[in-house]
Amino acid sequence: MLGGKVTTVRVIAWEVRRQLTSRASWLIVGLFALIAGGAFVTTLNTFLDQSSQALSVPPRQPLNLNQLLIRPFLLQIGMAVLLVIPLITARAYAQQPRVVTLERLQPSPVVNWQIVLATFVGTLMLHAVMLLTSLALVSVLFVYGAPEWGPIISGYLGLLLTGAAFIAAALFVSSLATGAVAAGVATFSMSLILAAATWLARSGAPDAQPAFRNFSVGEVLDDFAKGVIDTGHVVSCLTIIALGLFLTLHALDPRRSQN
Repeated sequence: MLGGKVTTVRVIAWEVRRQLTSRASWLIVGLFALIAGGAFVTTLNTFLDQSSQALSVPPRQPLNLNQLLIRPFLLQIGMAVLLVIPLITARAYAQQPRVVTLERLQPSPVVNWQIVLATFVGTLMLHAVMLLTSLALVSVLFVYGAPEWGPIISGYLGLLLTGAAFIAAALFVSSLATGAVAAGVATFSMSLILAAATWLARSGAPDAQPAFRNFSVGEVLDDFAKGVIDTGHVVSCLTIIALGLFLTLHALDPRRSQN
């Protein structure tokens, strides 16, 4: 039993190292950082415009840096994550030489679970690195102002949880696809649907907005960005993660492919 645990740790460490040393991974991180930088400049300009207007027409309440700048920035980061993650997960199970290498570490009944868990953890670590690039932008605000730490911490917790849930779902899609291109197209389509649901939940027809809120990632992130940690959101994300990993394990079962 101890040997199996050590092997599982080795497989996870090997996959995390592979993800964090891959040129493709850092290109994706760079792309995400570019998108995050554009989103930060856009929200910052909007905040500065509101601040200029407040000088001429003082608002009833003082401007809140977290609510007017950081909160919309985190929501845009969440949408960027949805669009970038398919680039990471599309080739998750399309690299047969990597799978063969991992299979040498443990008998096949165990190695499938190790592959699934290691791929998830490795992708999640890369997702965390992407979030750190956006957190670096937020940290600059502490030089010129005094944002509240609470909503920032809860907001990034929400980004990490929702990203992990989407990664688990995307890896399941990748395990079913016949190739990286098919997995990428399917996962990106799922991303567009979730992003559209988020937009329609706020800008769609009033009668239809409640229905779209049920599929809106933005509504979940908005609560976290406000500093509200809803246990329902946490449980939902953890449930999607567990279900996604279980279904991926089932999809990679060699006995299933032989039937």
